Order: sequence, then C-alpha cells, then structure tokens
Amino acid sequence: MNFLAKEPADGNKKPLNILLTNDDGIDSMGVRSLIQSLGPYGRIWLATPSSQRSATSHGITTRDVIPVQEVAIDGTEKAWHIGGLPADCVKLALIELIREPIHLVISGINEGSNLGTDTLYSGTVAAAVEGAYMGVPSLAISLAQERGPWNFEPAAAICAHLVRRFQAGIFSIPPMSMININVPQGTLTDIKGYRAARLGVRRYTDYFQLHSEETGVRNYLLRGDIVPGDASREPSAGEADIDLVAKGYVSVAPISVDRTAFDLLNRLNGIMEEII
Repeated sequence: MNFLAKEPADGNKKPLNILLTNDDGIDSMGVRSLIQSLGPYGRIWLATPSSQRSATSHGITTRDVIPVQEVAIDGTEKAWHIGGLPADCVKLALIELIREPIHLVISGINEGSNLGTDTLYSGTVAAAVEGAYMGVPSLAISLAQERGPWNFEPAAAICAHLVRRFQAGIFSIPPMSMININVPQGTLTDIKGYRAARLGVRRYTDYFQLHSEETGVRNYLLRGDIVPGDASREPSAGEADIDLVAKGYVSVAPISVDRTAFDLLNRLNGIMEEII
C-alpha cells in the first residue's frame, strides 16, 4: 500500500465527525499530528485528559467531580481538557459535550507501543474500547518507539489512510469491537505494510525500586524489563502483534468489548452439573 502519496478526501464521500482523544494529555504532539492529518476527512472534536494518564486502563471517575475546560485548538470544532481518565473523556464527550453524532473515535497517537497484554493497562486502548462500548466505531493508534524524539508523521499518515478507507466504506468496525494499531518506528519507506494480528503476551521482570523514604512511609517506583519472546504461540491463532511490529509491519489487532473466555465457557457448560 502506498502511504507516501498524500491522498485528498473524496468530495463524494460524506464528511466524518471524528472524536480524538488520548492518555498523554492535550499537549501531546501525537494527537496534534492527527488533527492535521485527518482534517480533510471531516470535522474534529478533541477531548483529552488534562495531564499524563498513561497506564490508567479503563478506570472511570465515579466519586469525584470531573473538571472540564474548553480550549481553542486550531483544526478542531471544539476541544476540551478534562480532569479525569481517558475513558471519562470519551464518555463525557459523547454524552454531554458534543451535540452531534460522532462517526469515529480515535485514541492516540500514543507515545510508545500498546502491544499484546500491555493493552490491559493502556489508557489509550481503554479510550477506544469505551467508544466501542458506547456504540461508535473506534480505533487506537500507537507509535512503537521506546523514547523520544517522537516522529508522529508516519503514524498520522497511516491513520489518515485507514480513515479514508473507512469513510469510503471499504472496511467497517463491528459493534462492540475496536481496532488496535501499532506503527513501527521509522519512516514510511521503512514500513513493510499492514498485517492483521492477534494480541501477543508480553511479560516483564517487574520489580519495585525504593525512590525515597520519609517517617513511616516508603515511596516505590515500578520498574521492569521486557522478557524477550511471546509466551502464547499458537500457530492456529495467527501472528502476534508484538512479532509483526518487530518485523517492520503495522499491526492491526481487533479487540472485543466482550471479554468472555469462550473455550473455558464451553468446558464449564460441560461440567456444571458435576460442580453443582
């Protein structure tokens, strides 16, 4: 697929109403690059956390107020920074802040990968899952790079490429599902293509580092190193996103809101009478 040519929006296609969000905060250059790349395809609203909210998973705020402040950002219809979690941002935007139907929720571009089981912790992925749960086609996009300086242009171009095809009806996202995209580090010419993927398993040698100690209080930082390899290699399940990105492909992994383990459910159905 040719990512290099800048593809204009098709004037015959209905413009999309797009909600952008993230977990890196409103000042992230990842989401700002999406505003620029997606402008030709419709109207953009932006709702992000007020501050860095990485690895907050799918938490929502239920016992505190959620501050919302509207800000002016070029290229958006309206933009807000929200004193809550990524899922709060999507929920608030879709229910309260935006008075028009949203056709697509996009979370990202994240500063760093969201691969495999890391998606359990990801605020970026959780924001897109929240969009799917609320009935809006949703995707998350991340730049698979360990640290800056960040070059978001290739990922933004790839996202625009996919949005254009979504707009044209070439592909759709089923209800209660979302797509998790990870873009390998490098230029557009380095990228080998798209590959559909399953979620791999990423394990860490976790440890806690003592950061400081006060009277009766110890303050710890979570640290860890990635354990090489994918611990759930099932040939019938297809290649894992972790492996594909390492090979230079853009991984496109479907994630379902329904987290039922159907293999275990079928086994339980067969032995429930014995258990009871």
